[in-house]
Amino acid sequence: MILPTAGVIVHTLGHSAMERLRDVIRAAARRDRKLRVGIDIRPFYEPLTGVGWYLYHLIHHLAGRDDVDLILFGDARVTDQGPRLHADLPPNARHLVFDLRGRVPSRLDRPLTAAGYVIWMWLQRCDVVLGANYFLPRLMGAVARRRVITVHDVTYKRFPHLLQKETLDNLEAQMTREIAMADAVICVSESTRQDVLHYYEVDPRRVVAIHSGLPELPEPAPIDLPARYILFVSTVEPRKNLGLLLDVFERLEYDGSLVVAGKIGWKAGEISRRLGGPRIVHLDYVPPAQLATVYRNADVFVFPSIYEGFGFPVLEAMAHGVPVVAARSSSLPEIAGDAALYFDPADRDDLAGQLRRLLRDEALREELIGRGRARAAAFRWDRTAERTVQVLRSVS
Repeated sequence: MILPTAGVIVHTLGHSAMERLRDVIRAAARRDRKLRVGIDIRPFYEPLTGVGWYLYHLIHHLAGRDDVDLILFGDARVTDQGPRLHADLPPNARHLVFDLRGRVPSRLDRPLTAAGYVIWMWLQRCDVVLGANYFLPRLMGAVARRRVITVHDVTYKRFPHLLQKETLDNLEAQMTREIAMADAVICVSESTRQDVLHYYEVDPRRVVAIHSGLPELPEPAPIDLPARYILFVSTVEPRKNLGLLLDVFERLEYDGSLVVAGKIGWKAGEISRRLGGPRIVHLDYVPPAQLATVYRNADVFVFPSIYEGFGFPVLEAMAHGVPVVAARSSSLPEIAGDAALYFDPADRDDLAGQLRRLLRDEALREELIGRGRARAAAFRWDRTAERTVQVLRSVS
């Protein structure tokens, strides 16, 4: 029972050591050396949301560079029962995983592969390891020579009551140590960077703001929609402040519907019940091609979030030619600039007034649509990848 798994580990590690030696010899002969970047791909083991999409676009753009070698670390093993990746990986990136599919499982598989995986990661001798989801897992951190982490928001410090206790406890337990150990901290906005500097004792020179990019827009796919509607796109959870938008919509003089596109998240029982109200359409998770149609046909996009580290939906709406009304909170004015109307996220009358203004003023709509398209075009993943490589090189 032990030998099949042990044999896989020994064969894999031996092959990896020889392969690494050949890499070193080839690099010496060329007198050039690519930056070897290890990346934690655990966000790919569940359907992609904000952090997952950030990592997906980042690694695909990093993989397209000829000065970087990508080594992808995830679960140590893959079996007939999983885990399953929810994202395709770049073909020229090296994915480290012990393939145990087709083998009879043993209770020793997990400790054997865990021990073997530490050796395998060490053999890669990565110049720097990137944790794109706040912190590095324990085994990866144990072998990291240099480490960089990405912090997407600091909700757990600013609004702890808006997070699940498990998530809150995990971040509180990890982040002080992780930020202290990181050679550099990438924040997805200057707003998030300022929050990190406020809550942690860290050299400001080690904390860098790098805006995320937007991918190419997919071709729209058919989906049943109301003739006219105001749109909200995001996971339904307390931080998103959807209740305020529902309150305003119920009193708004508007002959269309409200479309909510997003999965039901944590602590959303009351809001989910309200999504069954008249003229309210809840679409749950929508695939990207259909979501493009949902965006393009909206009269207005509203983002009432109390706190955002970046705010992808705002840029997505702008890229699709939809005028945006956003909360005047956290990173949203930084990301949307002068291409949106803003309101106090605690003031229903303020939101109602901005919606009435936009729905009645066609010239203002066209002005915001034009500004929005230009604003969204400035957020490019190739620039994000370039700046990220600069940070990774600076610490390696």
